[in-house]
Amino acid sequence: MTTKTNTGVGKMHPLDAAEFAEITITVDGEGLVSEADYICSGDPETTAAAEAPCRLLPGKPAADLFQMNNNAVYYNLETDLPRDRLYCASIAVTAAKLAAADYCKKNGIPFDPGDCHCIV
Repeated sequence: MTTKTNTGVGKMHPLDAAEFAEITITVDGEGLVSEADYICSGDPETTAAAEAPCRLLPGKPAADLFQMNNNAVYYNLETDLPRDRLYCASIAVTAAKLAAADYCKKNGIPFDPGDCHCIV
């Protein structure tokens, strides 16, 4: 099996929740995200949360995704998340950061995960 070095995959599935998101990024020769796709648990809130960064990421440097926070989801949703489902944004953002980390690791690109200890 060959490893695609122009992609990164990140999956976030909290142990205390049924929801999950997996985000795959494809990166061009300039280090910019050219595509972002997701699969998720399928409920409306997680689907909306995973779609938001996937719409946003193309054109952004993959190594800069570690700066993203939940606001990237909140401000780019088609509809608001209910208060009791705001954690779906964290699931999506963490999956995107894990995808960026996977890409960087595959390509020997140093990265700083900041305060996100789940990426190291």
